[in-house]
Amino acid sequence: MSFKYCLVFVLLLNLFLGRAQEGNYKFNNFGNRSILLVGNVTGSVSDLGLTYYNPSFLANTDNVGFSLNAKAYQLVNLKLKSSTIDDAQISSTKFNSASTMAGGVFNLFNTRFAYSYLTKSNNNTNISYSKSYLNDDILNQFPNAKNHHANINLNTDLKDDWTGGSWAYKVNENFNLGVSAFVSLYKYGGSSLVNHIVESGDDDIAFYQNTVSFNQKSYGLFMKLGANYKFPKFVVGLNINLPYLEVVKDGSFSYSKIVSGVGPGSNQYLDYNFDDLTAKRKVPLGISVGTGIPINRGKFHLNIDYITSMTKYTRLTIPDIDTGSGEQEPVNFDEERKAVLNIGIGVEYRLRDNLKAYGGFSTDFNSLKNSANIFDISTSENKSINTGEDFYHLSAGIDWKLKWLSIISGITNTNSSTSFVSPYTINFGDSNITNEPNTQLKYTRWQFVIGIDVPILNKKLKSFSSED
Repeated sequence: MSFKYCLVFVLLLNLFLGRAQEGNYKFNNFGNRSILLVGNVTGSVSDLGLTYYNPSFLANTDNVGFSLNAKAYQLVNLKLKSSTIDDAQISSTKFNSASTMAGGVFNLFNTRFAYSYLTKSNNNTNISYSKSYLNDDILNQFPNAKNHHANINLNTDLKDDWTGGSWAYKVNENFNLGVSAFVSLYKYGGSSLVNHIVESGDDDIAFYQNTVSFNQKSYGLFMKLGANYKFPKFVVGLNINLPYLEVVKDGSFSYSKIVSGVGPGSNQYLDYNFDDLTAKRKVPLGISVGTGIPINRGKFHLNIDYITSMTKYTRLTIPDIDTGSGEQEPVNFDEERKAVLNIGIGVEYRLRDNLKAYGGFSTDFNSLKNSANIFDISTSENKSINTGEDFYHLSAGIDWKLKWLSIISGITNTNSSTSFVSPYTINFGDSNITNEPNTQLKYTRWQFVIGIDVPILNKKLKSFSSED
């Protein structure tokens, strides 16, 4: 009699933690004032974030020198609540530093260059769930059961560091072009450990353990093409993010399963380890259009971001394995993305000559149509899973200019909420233990931004965008 455990909960939560920064293109923002405007600066960027949002604005810098992104800290809470299992609730709260950016501007060959380093994605999450419970489904399979204990441990580690440079050319007083090139060092891995112990009378013990892990490495190049044009009353900017060009790629995968004490002939031990697997990483074409419109003592920053779709492809090519049925079965690690259109608005307002207030809102819709899914090991009991959620970003902050420095501070909020199927399903031959409560997953992130700009170290932009 077979003993299979469908890792629905493990899949959903682990991939959610690791892939939110990939399936959502505006999850992190860069540049002191760009953060406070939630990245709605394609047509109005005025800080080091220009290397990321629109390199053409580099042609309008006044000063050269080094710039350091304002320091940001974030409080992230992930809460999952199930309507059964005694209202089980899993919660993870973490306080750490947010993604950073540093760089500078210099003159060479009578033109303007910039260099920058940024942490595009950085997420390391460990979460565990442990619960003892008995219900009718379990007792139907183990009539003499007196205790059942379930334990789930999850780990996700995602890191994507970008290092690159930008160049800009002033075509005329109203029109500028620019290009940025970033080398990306990408590493993504995840693991899960799930076990169940059922204790029955006469000291009979049934034990199940399932362990899955993977790692993917990819080194490659991102390029951005930017342009901006100054009209009499406003500026329009265009930025094209070219598809990712992969150079170095590698992957690994492991799977193990132990079943003991369920019944005669049911004991199993499976162990697979694969290195040097064929791996791919793809990121589609994106186009951003924005404008900065001065109005009285302030400015509106409007932005539209369109990212194209991507047909299904295999991120990791994993050999077929025996998951306990006695037959070789495929392990799917595929990804497919849908086209996404995000909109956003930012507002800045001069409270007095040396003090500005900022605020912003942006959508951040999930692009993952079919997510890479190594936890779904293609058995007949597995369910179709789509991971990733729609996020909404809000921000507020101030820029206080003193004689020899500027103090920048603010706060951003990111949130989403969704529901999905039960965190546990156990199958015994022809019988099933299946629970499908309305499980809720809520994500909340607060970022606290504070920094100091020293004019002799930072670049400034001319009044090209007519903000003063």
